[in-house]
Amino acid sequence: MKNIQYFICFGFVLFLTGVLAPTSLKAQEMVIIVNANNPVDQMEAGNVRLYWLRRIKKRWPQNNKYIRPTDFQSSNVYQDAFYEKILKMNAEKVEKYFMSRQYQNAEKPQDKFGSSEEIIEFIESTEGAIGFVDAKKVANNSKVKVVYKLTL
Repeated sequence: MKNIQYFICFGFVLFLTGVLAPTSLKAQEMVIIVNANNPVDQMEAGNVRLYWLRRIKKRWPQNNKYIRPTDFQSSNVYQDAFYEKILKMNAEKVEKYFMSRQYQNAEKPQDKFGSSEEIIEFIESTEGAIGFVDAKKVANNSKVKVVYKLTL
């Protein structure tokens, strides 16, 4: 009788694991977005890095708008993934990079926001802006354009 109870409990645990795991372990996706009027349609990770850091140019070559990188004010899963996988830098190095650019070239550091929604709103109204957000937040948004996707 105890063997049957163990078997039923074990089967129930397996059932719950199979039912709940796909939704709770589903991979998160983040996207790199630009204003819908930006002529860039797609970017590779290396180009995202170069433009977000303004390493080569300060303006988008296609529309001559200033490149305005956006970021989160506080560390989160999207910022951590972007810094690590795209920039290949940690948060301290990113801050030092922008501080040195500001000191050397009088460049404004990245614009920082409290949420994906605030970043999206800024990019919607700023043609030169580029940023990273939760992919679910930009679904069916015609004012921004996804130029790169990254699975976390």
